Amino acid sequence: MTIINISSEEINSIFKSNIDKLKFTGCSLDSRTIKKGNIFFAYKGKKNDGNQHITEAKKRGAVLAIVERKNLKAKIPQIKVKNTHLALIQLAKYVRLKSNTQIVAITGSVGKTSTKDALAHILKKEKKVFSARKSFNNIFGVPLEILNMPKNTKIGIFELGMNHKNELTKLVEILKPKIGIILNINYVHSGNFNDLKDIAHAKAEMINNKFPVDTIILNKDSNHFKILIEKAKKFKINNILTYSKNKNANLMYCNHTTTNSSLFVEVALDKEKKIKYKINSMNDFLISNTMGIIAILVALGLNLNLIKNLKNLELTEGRGNIIKLKKMNKIIELHNHSYNSSPTSLFSGLNVFLKTSNKKNLIIIGDMHELGKKSEHYHLKVLKFLLKNKANNYLMVGKFFYKYKNRFNSDKIKFLLNVEQLNDIVFNYVRDYNRIFIKGSNSINLQKTVDLISNKLVA
Repeated sequence: MTIINISSEEINSIFKSNIDKLKFTGCSLDSRTIKKGNIFFAYKGKKNDGNQHITEAKKRGAVLAIVERKNLKAKIPQIKVKNTHLALIQLAKYVRLKSNTQIVAITGSVGKTSTKDALAHILKKEKKVFSARKSFNNIFGVPLEILNMPKNTKIGIFELGMNHKNELTKLVEILKPKIGIILNINYVHSGNFNDLKDIAHAKAEMINNKFPVDTIILNKDSNHFKILIEKAKKFKINNILTYSKNKNANLMYCNHTTTNSSLFVEVALDKEKKIKYKINSMNDFLISNTMGIIAILVALGLNLNLIKNLKNLELTEGRGNIIKLKKMNKIIELHNHSYNSSPTSLFSGLNVFLKTSNKKNLIIIGDMHELGKKSEHYHLKVLKFLLKNKANNYLMVGKFFYKYKNRFNSDKIKFLLNVEQLNDIVFNYVRDYNRIFIKGSNSINLQKTVDLISNKLVA
């Protein structure tokens, strides 16, 4: 049984409560995900009120509820607080302060989750490692995962997301990472920013004078690298590590070769030590992020050959994993990128997909969200790019693409308002193709289409 790093006595001290001695196995804001021994934070959001689900949380195994109003019918110890979200943060800060765990924080515009998952994979046999779930990377998810981190964890791996100014500052204050990495600066989650420079300044909040990291790792090829490095030097960060595919850096790209399904990469540390490893993808965009992982290994003082464990890594669902399906005697290869989308990741994924095919393809693309005033520019850019490749069929999903329905009149492209419309007609197309590419912002929910196709065909 997993035990987390908070006791009944400590909770009583923090909240001036009087609960009996209990052992806690984790925490949740969602009664549906409660497990035996969990603490339930009954948070009242815009759509759901956690106080209405205290009894359900108890049935699922919760042993304590932290609430804004007590539910006298629920037979579970309850601690009343003014604000459950602030109580969550307060507990997380307490746990973090008393912990000796080496915390690694990963931020950037593209690749945070896949980099976190890859790092956790290569370290899983090395030490007691905890990796935050999926994209638990905001002001709710980060404190929640600090509390869910098992007692005696040696290395904790977290991703930090943001879509407005000062958000990373708050997350760094809660998490207090010892090692931080900024993967890249791109036009993603940019609705609250004027330009890339604004995004760079927001990402640079990882470099915090009040709660400084011991080591900051920076991608020298990133947009506005100068903003990041100048801030790191200004705040006198102890260790600054850089990596690059094109420039002089601590960790430098040497070369790579490509096979039908993999990349074989060679990089050099301090121009001397050569490191060779394999990536189970043909997307060379990933090379940069894997160099960042090696830099994290340097900062942790671990064996750099651990990067070779990437050869056994399967891509996370929805982030480029390939599903092979059978229909009659035909194999259909479904490239699933449905988890999220941005201009950078979309063009990178499309280029690899098209470069490795000499056949007709079915390409399904959903809207890219949170692009702010650049939304029209990038959606038009995608459509113009696709229509240069006339051998394929394109299904465009979402209101941003749909408004160009009359402007792009072609028998190769069809516009649909939502995933429900797509799923009504998708099998009219699937039967004619051996390769399918699916990508869109998570809120478009193209995973429903992936599931529909996978369930109707034979894996």
